[in-house]
Amino acid sequence: MTAQGDWTLYQWRKVSSLHAEDAADGDKKGRCTGTIRSYAYRYYPPASTFYERCIGLAWCSDCRAWSSAMVHVPRDRVMDDPLAGLAPEERDRLHRKERELVRHLDRMVRRGLL
Repeated sequence: MTAQGDWTLYQWRKVSSLHAEDAADGDKKGRCTGTIRSYAYRYYPPASTFYERCIGLAWCSDCRAWSSAMVHVPRDRVMDDPLAGLAPEERDRLHRKERELVRHLDRMVRRGLL
């Protein structure tokens, strides 16, 4: 493998369903058994009628894949915010770039902060 090919093993890739492509082929040898982690955050302000529509992320650190979707979170549920300690500009930047957000959250998990 070339140096470029080796690097692609560590790149995060967005998929429609985590671990689904491994399960589809029926071969359990190549199937990832990594832990799937998740995070959701509110996208709309509290005054919005869409406030309950949130962005949900799920990722696997082992196969370096993530998936995202619009999810429903009741208005009265208080959500954990692992990004609360970041400056507002940094939080906004991460929320605009899913891949960077997943990388950041995964680093937090590996450091035991999440």
